[in-house]
Amino acid sequence: MSAQPFDSARDHRITRDEAASLVRNHQVRAEAGAHRASAFNRSAFEQLLAQPGAAGIRIYHARHADGSPTMVMVAVDAAGKDLDSAQAVYIQNSHDCPPYCTGTSL
Repeated sequence: MSAQPFDSARDHRITRDEAASLVRNHQVRAEAGAHRASAFNRSAFEQLLAQPGAAGIRIYHARHADGSPTMVMVAVDAAGKDLDSAQAVYIQNSHDCPPYCTGTSL
């Protein structure tokens, strides 16, 4: 976990091996059939980042009313504060894995 403050210029890239290790660390502890990932279309990110003042995206773990897991995304400003208003764009309607796991590599 990073203890660094939000930095809109931070380089978030890691190697494939690091990515695989992080995902594996989670999956070995997860229950069988547990939520593994959520896929979003490119346009979801573009809509978030097109908002005035958007400098990044925060992704929240969330749950539907029936208890099933999902993810909610919101844009953040240069200070790392959610762009939270009635006019802000919020994104959720993802393709969750499972059941939509075709093409996963990690």
